[in-house]
Amino acid sequence: MTSLHSPLAHVELPEAHAHAGVTLREDKFRGHLNLRGNPQDEAFTSAAEKVLGVALPTAPNSAVENDAVRVYWLCPNEWLLLVAEGAEGQTEADLRAAMEGQHIAVTDLSSGQTLINLSGENLPEVMMKSTVYDCHESNFPVGKAVQTTFAKAGATIYKCADGSYDLVIRRSFADYIFLWLKDACAEYGLAVQ
Repeated sequence: MTSLHSPLAHVELPEAHAHAGVTLREDKFRGHLNLRGNPQDEAFTSAAEKVLGVALPTAPNSAVENDAVRVYWLCPNEWLLLVAEGAEGQTEADLRAAMEGQHIAVTDLSSGQTLINLSGENLPEVMMKSTVYDCHESNFPVGKAVQTTFAKAGATIYKCADGSYDLVIRRSFADYIFLWLKDACAEYGLAVQ
């Protein structure tokens, strides 16, 4: 059996600060699936809802979630599904079985992406430094998901109920994002959990 490694397993952690203004936490091994299909096809949407336990979001920049899955709208016929560690294989198999004979695509992206959560009192300042997207609370309410850039890397950014942000990034950009955050948080302090 192959052992799993976090994309950030080898990074040098910043020195501990008495008071860190930003906290970074990597959700290292969460399952990532890409789902494509026709949202006007009732058989597709009902099969997805049956398997996932939530209806696929159809509004731009929206997301839905329950205890088992979070679903980001990526475009009119594409969604990113985040599932618990180790659940991606079964979720993919269940979707394929429920949609047998339909024109769909389900792709496991788990080994190519990671999820980083950012929180803390200085998070608004760091977001302003890091992304061109307007993350002010009047423009970025809880539950919104956008595809944009973070530093110079592509990211899907989601506003969590607790006010933190989840960033889904390519695994190959994890080092770059970490180094960017280490620098961007220098004046506030960065804690890594």
